[in-house]
Amino acid sequence: MSCKQSYFVGGLFVGAVVGGVTALLLAPTSGEEMRQKIRSDAEETMDDVHDQAVEYSENVKTQMQDLADSLNDKVNQYKNQIENKIQEIHDEVNQDIAELNEELDDLKEEADNGEAGETVDLDEAADQDAETEEKEEE
Repeated sequence: MSCKQSYFVGGLFVGAVVGGVTALLLAPTSGEEMRQKIRSDAEETMDDVHDQAVEYSENVKTQMQDLADSLNDKVNQYKNQIENKIQEIHDEVNQDIAELNEELDDLKEEADNGEAGETVDLDEAADQDAETEEKEEE
């Protein structure tokens, strides 16, 4: 029930009560009949109020359930998107690891076969550089 509808129902209720009380007070009846009529109208009004309250609470309950369902659907949708993205990243990482392992195996194989090129001993290279500098200075 929207806000405007609830104001309308409330106004209708208040108008009915005021009209009923006014009619009762202006009608030419005896005191006992008046009290009985007021009691009867009050019970009827309370029944109407109770019925409207029950209807309103059922409407609120339905709206809250719809909202909860909608929220649950959104949460599940985002959860699935996140899970898919995580799986995608996981697959990419596994693929990269597999490619790096293949490259490592190729490099190991090249090293075992001597195809990696000449390895240079750093101490020997330093000694050769020192000898070259000494010869140039002489």
